[in-house]
Amino acid sequence: MSAFYKVGRVTATDEDYPPNCVTYKIASGDIQVLQRFWIHPLSGMIELTTQPDYETVKQYNLTVEGVDCDRLHPRTAMTMITQQGLCHEEVYTGHLETECFSGEDSPPRGATPQNQGRRALQRSAAEEAGGFHCTMPFFHLLVLLAAAPDVLAFPDFVIENGSPVLENVSEHTRVAIITVSASPSASLIGDPVIVNADPVVHPFVLSHRSTHQWELLTTGAPKLDFETVTLYSLIIYAKDSHGATASQTILIQIADVNEPPTFRGALAQRDQVTEIYILEDTAPGTVIYRAAAADPEDAVLEYFLSPEGSGFTIDSVGAISTAAGFDFERKSRSFSLAIKVVDPGGLFAAGNLKIFLINVNNKDPVLTCSLFSIENDVLSVTSINSTLHSEVNITLDEEIPIGKMIGVCQATDEDNLGDLTFELAPWSVYFAIDKELGTVVTTARLDVERAGFARVQSFSIKACDQGQRCAALPVTVYVHGINDNSPFCDQYLIRYTGKEVIANNTVVSKLLCHDLDEPPDMIHYAPRSGPVGPGQLFRQVPKAENGVQVATAMDYEDPELIAAGHTYEMTISVFDDPHPSHTVTVTIIVQIAPANDFSPVFKAAHYSFFVPETAGAFYKVGRVTAIDEDYPPNCVTYKIASGDIQVLQRFWIHPLSGMIELTTQPDYETVKQYNLTVEGVDCDRLHPRTAMTMVTVDIEDENDEAPVCTPSLYKAVIFDNVVAGTNVNGFKLNCHDRDSQDFEMRFEIVSGNENHHFGFDPTRGSNTPKLIVKNPFHFESGAELQRQYHLVVHIIDDNLKYGKATKPRTGTAVIDIYVARANVPPPATTSSEQRKGLTIVYTAINTYTSSGWYIPFIFTLMAVFFAGLASWVCFLLWRYGNTMGCCQKTAKEVSKPKPKGIKYIAGDRNQMEKIVMENRNKKLEVLTETIVYETIFDGEAIDPVSGNVYEYNSRTGARKWKKSPRHQEASLASMYALPEPHPSEESTSLRIPMQD
Repeated sequence: MSAFYKVGRVTATDEDYPPNCVTYKIASGDIQVLQRFWIHPLSGMIELTTQPDYETVKQYNLTVEGVDCDRLHPRTAMTMITQQGLCHEEVYTGHLETECFSGEDSPPRGATPQNQGRRALQRSAAEEAGGFHCTMPFFHLLVLLAAAPDVLAFPDFVIENGSPVLENVSEHTRVAIITVSASPSASLIGDPVIVNADPVVHPFVLSHRSTHQWELLTTGAPKLDFETVTLYSLIIYAKDSHGATASQTILIQIADVNEPPTFRGALAQRDQVTEIYILEDTAPGTVIYRAAAADPEDAVLEYFLSPEGSGFTIDSVGAISTAAGFDFERKSRSFSLAIKVVDPGGLFAAGNLKIFLINVNNKDPVLTCSLFSIENDVLSVTSINSTLHSEVNITLDEEIPIGKMIGVCQATDEDNLGDLTFELAPWSVYFAIDKELGTVVTTARLDVERAGFARVQSFSIKACDQGQRCAALPVTVYVHGINDNSPFCDQYLIRYTGKEVIANNTVVSKLLCHDLDEPPDMIHYAPRSGPVGPGQLFRQVPKAENGVQVATAMDYEDPELIAAGHTYEMTISVFDDPHPSHTVTVTIIVQIAPANDFSPVFKAAHYSFFVPETAGAFYKVGRVTAIDEDYPPNCVTYKIASGDIQVLQRFWIHPLSGMIELTTQPDYETVKQYNLTVEGVDCDRLHPRTAMTMVTVDIEDENDEAPVCTPSLYKAVIFDNVVAGTNVNGFKLNCHDRDSQDFEMRFEIVSGNENHHFGFDPTRGSNTPKLIVKNPFHFESGAELQRQYHLVVHIIDDNLKYGKATKPRTGTAVIDIYVARANVPPPATTSSEQRKGLTIVYTAINTYTSSGWYIPFIFTLMAVFFAGLASWVCFLLWRYGNTMGCCQKTAKEVSKPKPKGIKYIAGDRNQMEKIVMENRNKKLEVLTETIVYETIFDGEAIDPVSGNVYEYNSRTGARKWKKSPRHQEASLASMYALPEPHPSEESTSLRIPMQD
């Protein structure tokens, strides 16, 4: 057996009230009793705390003490148990019954079947004195033995039984002892088992006792109940090692016992107290609870309720009713009742009932307030209670601070059902009360002078509980007027200006001030600062304190006044009654001004300024200056009267310095000149004089506009067999620049031109260049894969005829070209003679350029030298022979310029190879054409085929290479292998026949 093993239970009864209220404890014992055993203080169950050892201690002596519930004079009962096993004792009034168990659940050594149901029990002298005794209940068993026909004679069953089993016996109660014997040569296999039972669910189990003996014990579940099952039938089965089996049927009779009645519902829980809640205003005679009890023998039960006089009664069917009225606030708020139900045999069941009163909101709160009167800053307190049912009158000064506390209220409620809240009824704009604290304060300004203000305010202070039961106090507030308004004047700054001389006793100001208080207060005037008062330049008018006059005559030319500055400032204090006093200040300024005799005069009648077009805001255009001979000298302010005609004003003039500045950037292309009229005004405020001057502002042109081209975004699709020099779908850029000439633009493809397939013709000097294919495409060889070209073109206006651009502007155009594959690859071309549609122009013109000035200078010297030499030779020939006519002709031919130029026209590259081969054998046809050249070329461009730079005339289209003619002849000869041109006075062109 281990810890927590239940050894047995002792039970004591006490007939005092409350019944059977006993607590248990182990009073004394042997040396190891207190360490081995523990008893439950309420149930009396004895349990092991540690496992016992038979070889160490074979017997324990325990003294168990039971104490009743009387705290002042408790009574006790004691019993002693001395045995090898442990005992379960039930103590009744005057005697003790003990049910004993062995520690090993087996009979003591030496026990025989005859005395197996009885155990030795030793009683101590304390037990005998207390009349305690120990008995063992007996069991009555009816055993029927039946032998199965197909079973051997062995094993044999021997059943020893006692009297019938009482219902409600405790757990581990022995019902019978079963002895099973087998033949000498055989042995049992395992323990006998219960193989069948009627009913199937039964509270019995076989427990091994010795070698051939087993005990039939109760398990406690289900509980033995005579009213439920009166007879149990068990079949016990056994088997030996030879395979022989045997079974035995045991009939167990259950004996009826008079059981006490039991409560149903909440009272059935013995260790719990049933709680009932009723309202405090429950009427007498109201049934608040019905106690339900049942007797196992269905006997008539009687109900009793204690203590008597508690205000409750119980009838014969267990209905509990109120017998009196209750008040939660004045009497007990809970009642403890004991309910006892008794059967005819005297057995009873008891239950505990506790009744709680529920508070009901059936009383009004009580309101107590202390209200403050404030009159002329004197505080007085008035206290009142709502039970007096009277009105409170208080007086308050006007203009007390907002938020000023004028009362404190407290409220109590006997019901005490939640917090109380405060409110004002009706709502007031001038007063409020804290909802929780009950503090009354002002919420608005109390001003009796305000229109429509009522000097008597009435309201009620209310305190309400959550059930809206309220207490109220009516309050009347009288508002008392005070001196709370300062005087106010019609003017707080008074200016007086006198011309040259101010005579004595001249009134320079008259103050008009008022007071809004009711009734109005007397207003007083007193000097505060400045030259006013006795012995000063100014004084108050006698018998009219609100007036100020000059004490002595004042002349503008007086040196003392000149030193003082001709301006005098003084202040007058204006205040009402001195208790309390409110003061305002009025400022008086007296100024002596000279006569305005002269008009301003500008230093120049006309001003002219130049402004660059790129000048921005705050750019200083120029300054205009006017002179005024009046005092103060040169006190002139300036403004632009007219001339700035645009919606957005571009000019601003400083009103004091006369400096003209730009407000925004001008635009030369919009307005080239502004004619402004500037007006100068002197400082005389009453009768100012003015002067006018003209200002011409010329805008200087600068390069601030970028070229703009149309279209700015272009998309095209071409085939990959297009030849170099072909215009892409006839596309031309049309560009213009607002501040540059059309021939001053230059075109560059800055990105997207992979392998330089595209270019412009011309690249500069024109505003309508054509987009051409500069280099052919090579998709068939695999050298190129890109088909989409995103060309970004910059248009720059720096292609000047003379000089160099300092701040060129750049426009942008975007061209997207997709190159598609042609169906038929173009034929190969081996010579430039078979190309068609490409014109290569070579020009060499005796023109002058500023960068090569030395070349014409040398040629001029050589021409003069050769002309002189020829003249001298002709003179010699004429002198020595008649050769004058020949010399004149020779001199004319030498001095005549010889222009050189060759124009080549090549055939189309896209002709079939067969046609090209036929054209090689044809005779070349030489044509001669006359071209008139001008000596000025105003544009430059790059040839898209050769990449060389040439110059051209934008009106006639004449072109010339920019490099030397000798170098050009060598490069052209190496590229096209053309024959030498024939010397002639006119340029010669070579034309190759073209196939239509």
